[in-house]
Amino acid sequence: MEAITQAIVNYSTLDVSYIKITNATKDTFLMSIQSRVNKTGPIGATMSEMTVEMAGPAGTFGHLDLPVVKTSSSGADVTITDQLIKITDMAAFRAFVKSLMNDEKLTMKLKNGNGTIKSLGMTSKIFYQKDVHLKGMNGPKTVMVKTEVEGSGFKNEMLTINPSAFEIDMGVVKYEIRNAENVKIAEQKGKTHITRGESTSIMTGTMTGEKLEGDARLVGVGVEEESWHDETIRDLNTSVKLSEEFVGLCGS
Repeated sequence: MEAITQAIVNYSTLDVSYIKITNATKDTFLMSIQSRVNKTGPIGATMSEMTVEMAGPAGTFGHLDLPVVKTSSSGADVTITDQLIKITDMAAFRAFVKSLMNDEKLTMKLKNGNGTIKSLGMTSKIFYQKDVHLKGMNGPKTVMVKTEVEGSGFKNEMLTINPSAFEIDMGVVKYEIRNAENVKIAEQKGKTHITRGESTSIMTGTMTGEKLEGDARLVGVGVEEESWHDETIRDLNTSVKLSEEFVGLCGS
């Protein structure tokens, strides 16, 4: 019976529609997940709660507590709300976040979970290991919607286009805008909360006096609050479409 139950667990899928990351500290964050278990077979069953490892391209970076899941022939929803995650390996976590921000697709592995499944009055031990296939932010694509002169600097309205299932609150982020020669032409900062789909943010900054040559890039350089975002944001280096007003400020 355990072999059959394990085969059903192995065949099932975990399809994630939403992951929210908030309240980052130096080594923790809160994570909420909306997902659904599919391909669980025709007979209802109850899977026990269990703790699994979360891993990305560079290995395990933390642990996730999965709740009790009651499945039916049509699957089952699995919801996790504001679970505190402790980062166990910062290098592995940074590699995961880098892939999330830059890649079109990525895989988060849930592994080494030990639990039970109860069905038809019998209880079987299971080993839980699942690849969760996700869309990445693929950049994310960023557009400078408009620019206004403000004192000796400027105010930018930025549009971020995020095709992934992730929503991330990064706090106040510091950026540089660089030209094709990787020379800083401006610096800006502002509250950055990337939601699914399109999100806007307001940045304030100053020009450096350097000229705009070729295409521009938006580069993350740090955050104001003390959190792991101060490390992971440094892997953000994406193309940015500049506003006409901004181009006029920096010359050519």
